[in-house]
Amino acid sequence: MIGLLILVIGVGYYYLSKFIIKSTYEKYGTKKAKYIATAIMVLIPTWDIVLGYPIYAFLCLTNSGVKIYQSIDNVEGFYIGEEHGTYGEIPPLPYHGYRFIDYKKRKNSKEPYKYYRVSWVNTNMTSECIQIGNASSQYDLNLYKHGKCVIKEEIPESEVSQWEWDDHKSIRKKIVPIVNIFIRITAIHDRKNNVNIAESIGYSLDSNWFWGNIQNITSSKGAFASCGSTNGMLENTLKPKKGDK
Repeated sequence: MIGLLILVIGVGYYYLSKFIIKSTYEKYGTKKAKYIATAIMVLIPTWDIVLGYPIYAFLCLTNSGVKIYQSIDNVEGFYIGEEHGTYGEIPPLPYHGYRFIDYKKRKNSKEPYKYYRVSWVNTNMTSECIQIGNASSQYDLNLYKHGKCVIKEEIPESEVSQWEWDDHKSIRKKIVPIVNIFIRITAIHDRKNNVNIAESIGYSLDSNWFWGNIQNITSSKGAFASCGSTNGMLENTLKPKKGDK
C-alpha cells in the first residue's frame, strides 16, 4: 500500500510536469520558456538536494573522519556510560585487548546510579562468574571473548575509569538549516580533565523536503546521504597493553 502511494505520487507529479511544460511552450512558443518550465518542475522537489549536496560533500571531504588529539598507552579498560539494557542478562563485555569495562546502571529514575566493572577471567574462580554460553547471536565472540567467563562487581564512582567511550552521548546538531545538514560528533572523553582526546566527525544530509514529507506519512524520515566512521578510533586512542590483543 505504501509503495503504491509513492508510485501514484511520483507518476502524478511526472504527468503534471509534462502538462505544465507543454502548456508553457504552447503559450509562449519558445524553447527558452520550455527549458525554464522544465527546470522549475525539476527543482521543485529537488532544490534542497541540488543546493545542499555540494555543501555536504565539501564538509565530508575536508573535515569528516577520526581526529586523535592525544593517545594513551597501556590502557586496561574504559567507561561506557549508562547501560540501557541492550545486553539483557549478559553485561557489557570488554573488547578484546582490554581487561575490563565500566558502566553505570539503575533500575528506575528515582534510584541513584550504581557503577559496575566487568572483567574476563580464565577460570570459574568465584560464584559470581557469569557464563555467557552460546551468545553468538548477541555478540561477535571473536571480537569480545578472551576468557572463560566474566565477573561483574560493583565499584565506587571514584574508581571508574578516567577514559569514557559512550556512543549514546554523541552530539548531533543542524549546521545548515535551509538544506538540513547535520554534524555528528562521537568522542573519547578524559573525565578527569574534562576534555575530548579523540573525536569522530560525520555529516548527514536529510531527505529532501518532497520525499521527506512522503516518508513521514508512510514511515520515518531518513538521511539522503551520510559520511563519517568511528573505525579505528578506540584502539588507536586508548591503546591496550601490548600482547593483550
